[in-house]
Amino acid sequence: MDWLQNFLQSIVDFTATLDPRMALLLLVICCIGEAGLTVPLLLEFIWLNVGLNLGAGQLSFWHMLGLWFAAQAGRQIGAVILYHVGYLVMPAIKALYHKVHLDRAFDKLMSRAGAVKNINLTSPFSIALARLVGMRIPMTLFLAAKKKPWMLAAGVFIASMIFDGLFIFIGAVFGLTIEDYKNFNPLYTVGITLGLLAVIYLLNFLIRFIIKKRRKDPPVEEQMEEKPKKKKAKPLSRRGQ
Repeated sequence: MDWLQNFLQSIVDFTATLDPRMALLLLVICCIGEAGLTVPLLLEFIWLNVGLNLGAGQLSFWHMLGLWFAAQAGRQIGAVILYHVGYLVMPAIKALYHKVHLDRAFDKLMSRAGAVKNINLTSPFSIALARLVGMRIPMTLFLAAKKKPWMLAAGVFIASMIFDGLFIFIGAVFGLTIEDYKNFNPLYTVGITLGLLAVIYLLNFLIRFIIKKRRKDPPVEEQMEEKPKKKKAKPLSRRGQ
């Protein structure tokens, strides 16, 4: 088990300083992640460990900021590459869009979703929200069609602040409660990180499940209002007869 403990210790120490290798790793992970090529939960695991080291005093705020800017640079580079690729192939995408009649389906969808018409889809906040709910690639291609590179950069920045900041903050809060961090067993550190990830995504799943259930089940008040309407329809049909 010594090899496993040494391996886990190297992971913990890797996120405890502004190591150029760590900064380069974050840049590469975030860059290729813009194209959807990513290892699930890897980035979240890294940010939680960064937060743990930050809260325990093993990582300075400025070093943490340096790591975050490395990740931000990777995202911006990846987004720019995908943006220009989308811009170059946009004529082919538009031809396919009209050929398979996706434009009709999109118009029907927009006519039903009236609230969407009032939303500025090219604003940085809309872009950030779309990225946070898993619409990163479609939104980048949409902005390529609209020729909005600076809005894309602003949206990437805002979404990164929210996503990365959340995991760093959670890790830092738990890092504040860990005493004698230098002698802390890396097995426990990695275990705490994995446990935090499990709790975060379990809460995320429960919140989405509750929202979907509320959308399917109409409120009790609406059900009570529908009953009298059905009763009023009976005398009208009799008079017609």
